[in-house]
Amino acid sequence: MLCAMRYLFVLLSVLITRTAPAQQGFSRTFDFGELAAGFGSMELAGDTLVLYGSALEEGWQAFGMLFARFDTSGHLIDYHICNDSLNDDFTAVYPNSLVKLSDNSGYVGVGQFFYRKNGYLARFDNSGALIYLREFPDPASEVDFYKEVKELSDGLLILGDKQNTSNGVLDVFIMKTDFEGNKIWEQKFSTPGRQTLFGSALITDANEYVISASTTAAQGLPLPQIKNTSKIFAIDSLGNAKWQWESQPSLEELGAGSLFKTPEGYWAYTSARGWYNATYNEISKQPKFIIRDDNFDIIRDDTFGVADFPINYFTKAIELNEGGWLAIGLKPVNYPIPPVPMWYNSFSGWMVRLDSQGEQLWSRVDTAFWSYETGSVNYLYDAVELPSGSIVACGFSQTYEPFPKDWGWLIKVSKDGCLDTLFCSPVSTSFPIIPDKAVTLYPNPATSWVNIQSKSIDKWDRIEVFNVHGQLMQAMRNTTESRVDISRLDDGMYFIRLTKAGQYVTKKVIKRR
Repeated sequence: MLCAMRYLFVLLSVLITRTAPAQQGFSRTFDFGELAAGFGSMELAGDTLVLYGSALEEGWQAFGMLFARFDTSGHLIDYHICNDSLNDDFTAVYPNSLVKLSDNSGYVGVGQFFYRKNGYLARFDNSGALIYLREFPDPASEVDFYKEVKELSDGLLILGDKQNTSNGVLDVFIMKTDFEGNKIWEQKFSTPGRQTLFGSALITDANEYVISASTTAAQGLPLPQIKNTSKIFAIDSLGNAKWQWESQPSLEELGAGSLFKTPEGYWAYTSARGWYNATYNEISKQPKFIIRDDNFDIIRDDTFGVADFPINYFTKAIELNEGGWLAIGLKPVNYPIPPVPMWYNSFSGWMVRLDSQGEQLWSRVDTAFWSYETGSVNYLYDAVELPSGSIVACGFSQTYEPFPKDWGWLIKVSKDGCLDTLFCSPVSTSFPIIPDKAVTLYPNPATSWVNIQSKSIDKWDRIEVFNVHGQLMQAMRNTTESRVDISRLDDGMYFIRLTKAGQYVTKKVIKRR
């Protein structure tokens, strides 16, 4: 294992900053002077933010394991990158993959090797120096997904999924090790005829560990027939099953994610609603937050956003000191028309704060980078709450110009969801939108010409027409034209996007002969 440490006590040119003077919040991206970087998990140690993820160093062909420390103002202190001696990629992108040890001796992190497909456990000292790395080959597993690590009084609990070599089905696995990484026991939990995917783990006492999961149909079933369930079960300290609950198969609840137990003894967790989109033969998702009583009867079931794309969900939720939760994830933006004819290049980080009853207090959508031509992908994976009540979230942003590159992303907001606490309102920092009512298209449906009416804009930077697949059909630049000719287009639905000074509005129009 080849590891290197760098000290950076001041911000250098290796980071790109998106912040304004006199702001307590910030949105910053980091590449550490390397080819790529990303943050997957975060811990708070006093006034230090500890980030765990991966980075691709110059001269290496594979991603190394990244351990970085920042102060709570987003200033980089130091970082380590450990590379595999066999030149395999470290992949550690799940939100619970790092934990700070309670005896203050350091940290442990989990992940998996991309090509060897084995899971690993890494232990670090407080500065991030690697103490040991344990790899766990499993001949019965085709691929290991090490998603979460928990500290116990007498060792560590590692949880995730394993793909069965014999049938390709995913099952939840739970493994206990001592603090030196030696395996004590391992159990797998499956659902007959279905895939079972790990969600999160909650340690309720010394002899009960509660696990959330989702089940879905095994491979080969047509997508319209697929129904999911949420599954919550408990095991004892030896890995023996104690009890379980499972929802009815449906698309109303695609599984259980981050799991909590309220002071009333209720169960609260993140989930998603599904909707089958026959046009694209895909399941679009809409994030959910669900509260059930101690008998698992529904108390509250709320959805957020709209079910407009498969990649639209909460990656994690955390419990807040004043009660309630913060859910984070990613949200598709500017759909159904992306900036270029692709479906995957425009996602923003998403935060939603809920009170102790599950009521939404605020929501914000943020983009670390934005390019009109190519968009960007912005994920939020983990978050911590500072003693002040401010929130710091981490993830990564992928840009496409002049070539694809990943950046580690940190964003800090106040407890009220504001980046700028002087003029506090939870306004998103994603790209701006012209109000829909500011522009009218007519006639609609149309056979040939579509007229554009706007009281405030007489010259457009761009007028673009896209089909429902996101393909650009025609475009005009720097035009005073007040109508669009769609006579040569086939009958169907189209989207006309009008752009002025970096702002845009997208309108739907129907073409009929």
